[in-house]
Amino acid sequence: MLRFAHFGGGLALLIAASAHAQAPACSAAKLAEISAAPTAAQPTVEIDCSATLPPNTVVRKSLRFSGPAASGVTFDCQGGRIEPATDSSQPDSVLIQSQWRQGQWQRPQNITLRRCTIQGSLRIQGMAANGEGAALRDSSRRNGHTERAQAAAPANIMLDTLTLLGQGRIPLYLAPGVTGVTLQNSHVGGRSNSVAVYLDAESANNTLQHNLIDSRSARELVAIDGSAHNTIRHNRFSALSHGGLFLYRNCGEGGTVRHQTPSHNTISDNTFFYRHYHGRLPAVWLGARNGNRNYCQADAGYPFGSSISNLDGAQHNRVNNNRIYKLSPLRMIRDHGSDNMISGNTTVR
Repeated sequence: MLRFAHFGGGLALLIAASAHAQAPACSAAKLAEISAAPTAAQPTVEIDCSATLPPNTVVRKSLRFSGPAASGVTFDCQGGRIEPATDSSQPDSVLIQSQWRQGQWQRPQNITLRRCTIQGSLRIQGMAANGEGAALRDSSRRNGHTERAQAAAPANIMLDTLTLLGQGRIPLYLAPGVTGVTLQNSHVGGRSNSVAVYLDAESANNTLQHNLIDSRSARELVAIDGSAHNTIRHNRFSALSHGGLFLYRNCGEGGTVRHQTPSHNTISDNTFFYRHYHGRLPAVWLGARNGNRNYCQADAGYPFGSSISNLDGAQHNRVNNNRIYKLSPLRMIRDHGSDNMISGNTTVR
């Protein structure tokens, strides 16, 4: 299938793999490479084929799923563990990433990662690792940024039956533009110096469902930062003393203009478990910042997005049928946006 997309003011021809194309099975030599001990010369291993590991395998290299070569891959740990000795040069245990080649972004699509325990962090990224990368910042200063960021980023990633055990770095980070990621039947635990799950600017149409999220985090558990059309349902959240799900737009940070607002998200049928906490910060906060940061003017000078308004713009979100232990929904669901639908949320004693 051929399609055209705009990059840098010109047209780039993108050759998209079929949504149903599956990567070939890994050879015995590749499986041996995956399970071999890491070395200074090879601390990571590129995954460009489908693998089912022997049960209880421990992988001590960081996994990389890079560009179209990783499209269609299914990686099944069968209950095994990914436990790399990450450092500042290889910070993520698993990285799914686009590549800049021949003047265009080439992304991986249709990847399944399942039945793995991941010690450390899993990051999915396109133009940049976060909202402050140079290529992303340049794109953000032109119209059509959301579409460019999404076309450049990995898409259609299934994360099923994972245990993510954070060690300080955010356990699950969807960088700008990432679309179509599903995390399901999983546990996000361990600890984080920030949040447990981050959905960054211009990302969309991602799903968190049937998960336990209880990372010991320094901030709210889930940040929905300029991310839209996501579905968060049938999850259980605990360790909530720093807040639950916060929707905002991180205006100006790093000089990047945020175009999309945290809108059209559905947060439904979740359980927020409180035991001793008395409710200073909410379980759900629609419009959690609204310009309350000292860097909001760093993106000034452009006629769109957060450059012309520091407000979050959290609107048309649905917060329905959630169960909140001990505390009242009137207190624990905070709406500082507009045209949001909040209904059917109950207190469980």
